[in-house]
Amino acid sequence: MREELTDTLRNALQIAQREARLLNQDFVGTEHLLLGMLGCGTCEAGKALEAHHVPREKLHDALMKLLPKGEQEPVVTGDLPLSPRAQRLINGSIVKAQAMRQPRVSTRFVLLSILDEPQSLARDALKACGADTEHLERTLAEEPSEAEK
Repeated sequence: MREELTDTLRNALQIAQREARLLNQDFVGTEHLLLGMLGCGTCEAGKALEAHHVPREKLHDALMKLLPKGEQEPVVTGDLPLSPRAQRLINGSIVKAQAMRQPRVSTRFVLLSILDEPQSLARDALKACGADTEHLERTLAEEPSEAEK
C-alpha cells in the first residue's frame, strides 16, 4: 500500500521549504517541518496545538530563536532535501498512519513523530511554550472529529 500525503501536509511541506530558505539552510529539518505546520491554519496538528493552548506565534518565535541562520543563501535550486532526521520523521509518520489504518498521512502523524524525538529543538520549543507534550501525544493518537484534506 502506497501512502498518500494530505493536501494540507503537502502545503505544510512547502511552507517548511520557505522557512528553511529564509534561514539560509541547505536542507529542511524537523524544526522547519513544525514551522510549516504552524503556517497551515486548519491542519490537524494546528488544531491540536490550539486545543492545548500553545500559541502559534510564540512557538514560531521560539523556534526561530533556536534555529541557526546560515551565512549565505543555499545553492540548491528547486526543493531543498530533507535532513536525515526529517526523512526518518516522515517515514515514521507513514508507519503511524499505516498502524492506525489511515489511507493518508496528515500533519497529525508528523507532529506525533516530532513528539517521539526525545531530544530535539522542536520538542524543546513546544515545552518552552507550555505544551504538555504527553497530553498532546495522547490527543494526536485519537481519531480527529474532522479529517484533513
